Formats: sequence, structure tokens, C-alpha cells
Amino acid sequence: MSNFDETVIRRLTALEREVERLRVKESGKFIALTTPLTSTAWDGDAFSTTAKTKIDLSEVFGVPAGIKAVLVWVAVRDSASQTTDCYLRLSPVSTGDAGMGVNCDYVNDRYGRHLLIVPCDANGDIYYQIAASGTGTMDVHLRIWGYWL
Repeated sequence: MSNFDETVIRRLTALEREVERLRVKESGKFIALTTPLTSTAWDGDAFSTTAKTKIDLSEVFGVPAGIKAVLVWVAVRDSASQTTDCYLRLSPVSTGDAGMGVNCDYVNDRYGRHLLIVPCDANGDIYYQIAASGTGTMDVHLRIWGYWL
């Protein structure tokens, strides 16, 4: 191996160590956003009852892959929430009924709103589950105001 090759290998190894050191140092850091991350898939779209389904946060909201948790503002409403227990659950796992819930208001078509810290799975994604009163009756808004590295 030439002197040049050895120098390049040493420099690459040093850079890899520095990147890993910075990763460890930044772990757990909260990144607050002055403008929320939004998605056209979560800006009041109507949903029906849905089993646990993954939201790829890096693809849908543009957060970095592998984040640890998100600070998410949630608003939900359902046209028959007065007579039906309607809710949205967010969690880091695909297990049904696991996670934090946001209930609709107990007045039809009035928003229930909450700010939640939701842990992410190993890839930096979360899962949602919806209990709606009927087909396309629940409107859901999600806005990400920050995340933990």
C-alpha cells in the first residue's frame, strides 16, 4: 500500500471516529422547531377506524431518520363523538391499544387537542391507531414541533 493510501485510510478512520463521537454527544438532544413540520396526509384528512399503522416520519414529515421521540400537536374530531368513544393513539410499537391517546371532544365535530411526546421505534417512526364512529368520520391534524436525537 502506498503512503497516500495509508494517509487516506488514517484520515477516514479518524473521521469515522469523530462522527461517532458527535453522534453520542448529540444523543438525547431536543431540537425545537419555530415552524412545525406538517404533511398533507395529516392536515385534517378524514379517517375511518384503523388498526395500528406505521407513519414513516422521515418520509412523511421530513424529520431525520432514527430520531428517539417527537413533540407532536394533535387535533382530532369525529362527527358522532358524543355517542361513540372516538380516539387516536400514537406509539412506538405496532401493538393494538398501546400508546398515548387523544380523545375527540364529547360534542360532535368539536376538536380535542393535545401536545404529546411520543417515543419512536428504532427507525425513528411511530404508529397510529384510530377508533372512529364511521367511515371517514374522524378528521386528524398532526404537527411536529420538535424531536429528540
